[in-house]
Amino acid sequence: MRYILLISMLLSLLGSSYAQGGDNDLSTEKLQKEGLTLLQEWMDGMLDFQCHGLHEALDGGVICPACARMHGRTGDAVLPLMYLADKTGEDKYLDAAIRLMKWMENVHRPDGSWMNDVNVSEWNGTTVFAAISLYEALYYHGHLLNDSIRSHWEQELLSAGYFMMENPFIYSRKRVGMRNMNVNYSASATYALYAIGEYCGVPSMKEKAMEIAADLKFYFTQKNCFLFGEGPEIWKPTANGCFPIDLLYNVEESLPNLAYYARMVGDNELLALVERSMKTHLEFMLPDGAWDNSWGTRSFKWTYWGGRTSDGFMGGYYALASHNPEFIEAIRRNLHLLRSATYKGLLYGGLHYQVTGLKPCIHHAFGHAKALASFLEQPAIETQRKPLPRECPYGVKYFGDIRTWLVAQGAWRATITGYDAEYKVKGTHPMGGALSLLWHEKAGPIFAATMNSYQLIEAPNMQTSNRQYLMGGTPRIEMMAGGIAYTNLDDLQAQVSYGMVHDRHRFDVKAHLVDIRQKVPNGQIIPVGIHYSISDTLVSIEADLLESTYLMLPIISSPVECVYEQAGKIIVQKENCRLKINCRKGKMMVLPTDEDGRIVNPVPGFAFLPIKVIADNKNVCVEIEVE
Repeated sequence: MRYILLISMLLSLLGSSYAQGGDNDLSTEKLQKEGLTLLQEWMDGMLDFQCHGLHEALDGGVICPACARMHGRTGDAVLPLMYLADKTGEDKYLDAAIRLMKWMENVHRPDGSWMNDVNVSEWNGTTVFAAISLYEALYYHGHLLNDSIRSHWEQELLSAGYFMMENPFIYSRKRVGMRNMNVNYSASATYALYAIGEYCGVPSMKEKAMEIAADLKFYFTQKNCFLFGEGPEIWKPTANGCFPIDLLYNVEESLPNLAYYARMVGDNELLALVERSMKTHLEFMLPDGAWDNSWGTRSFKWTYWGGRTSDGFMGGYYALASHNPEFIEAIRRNLHLLRSATYKGLLYGGLHYQVTGLKPCIHHAFGHAKALASFLEQPAIETQRKPLPRECPYGVKYFGDIRTWLVAQGAWRATITGYDAEYKVKGTHPMGGALSLLWHEKAGPIFAATMNSYQLIEAPNMQTSNRQYLMGGTPRIEMMAGGIAYTNLDDLQAQVSYGMVHDRHRFDVKAHLVDIRQKVPNGQIIPVGIHYSISDTLVSIEADLLESTYLMLPIISSPVECVYEQAGKIIVQKENCRLKINCRKGKMMVLPTDEDGRIVNPVPGFAFLPIKVIADNKNVCVEIEVE
């Protein structure tokens, strides 16, 4: 009902001509049918791993093929399962939902919370997201349950509400004497508490939600309207004026849940902030539907199509799509990308996971199924087709709040970042004037940043690789000393300048080599320079090097792609084009790889061709083109 009322109101404001449209009008009905097909595929795939009859403690639980255990957050799948039970009338989905919630007693605590995992950690902050799933399952589909089961679920929902309300670490931004909580928890608590308060008739929960929301209005940046708070330093900007921001947690949890809350309570001021912020974040979606989180504070859980353990953006963006048709286009593109990463009913954690032998974590499917179900709960609308912001070859856009430049020139899309807001753990994202992403309309992703040093920062929510080699995927200047890598990627003091040189966008970077703790090799400061130039036809990377330093270019390439080496050239045969790496100065070589000729990094889930470029007279120059 809440969706229908909002959309009806928006359509009436926009006028009848909008609803009737013209030649470019589209109904979202077909898109939602595609979403339904994928949702059913994911849930059927998940049910293949749901336990039956092995032991009462295991019955209803879902075994993860990648992690070889049962994730405590699997209960979030109650919403998509109940949706499918209602939509299809098939008893298997209702039965699966009931048995799943029964298994969730294994991670349910006396204080009303649910643990993130079984006997792995004591983390129960994710109760916020479990509660939202359970609320929406009951609100929309509770009529499918008998009185006893529905009453039990409602009691657990109420207990979860009291847990959140009585534990300020979930929602407080003051952080005095508490854990350093990220903003996705407090943002999502607004919707969770208000919804539970409304459903269960507890006014104090609604009041607490309104209190939290009032505070969160101050956590949108002044220049670009990013939501910030995904990191420890939230009261003051960095030396370069940046704030702790993570694209994926914002678009896949915080902003959608804030939108749901703002609509329920009628907070138009907050809704306007959220809508503006959604538009800012959408600037970072690539034309193929990928989210460019190559720079975010928590990009260690970036999967190219989204976040490993966040919920997805579709429902929240669709809720405001009636007068933002580009939001629908974002859903369409991302849905197709998600399908391309789905095999045998399971969503793999990267586009190259399946072809390189990495197993699929069940978390990806049931987490993003929530957002897909929330999208499908809403009625179809008529809207005009509008391109994504990054589809348009606009040249360069600068986002000062994250010190990051987006380039859209011809068929190229690039991201250059000097973002210096660090997470609680060092080395989670590139800094230092990195070319954190390079994409071409024919070749697809060519560069995509990884963690500067791969670490299991959230071991229950990340994956290891059983392959021999592991390396960073971000282009960089590097040297090794004492077994430690020193690069420009962790340099907090790097200088980045931009200008047009003839018909090219040119970025000049002055940096020095440090490790992830800002230490220099052997106490020696080593200055380096990087120069990027981007035109319609090619991308050039030049580097000013000193002795023992070199340029690393990890080229994204599936093992099924043929690679040819010629004099001064490396050619990668893509599906629809040839990617050419031409060495104009220096010497290129391909470093050792696994047997399939590639090195895989679990984040964001690509295979790389590791190219090392050695200086010729202290300078290297490489040109990249597509034909």
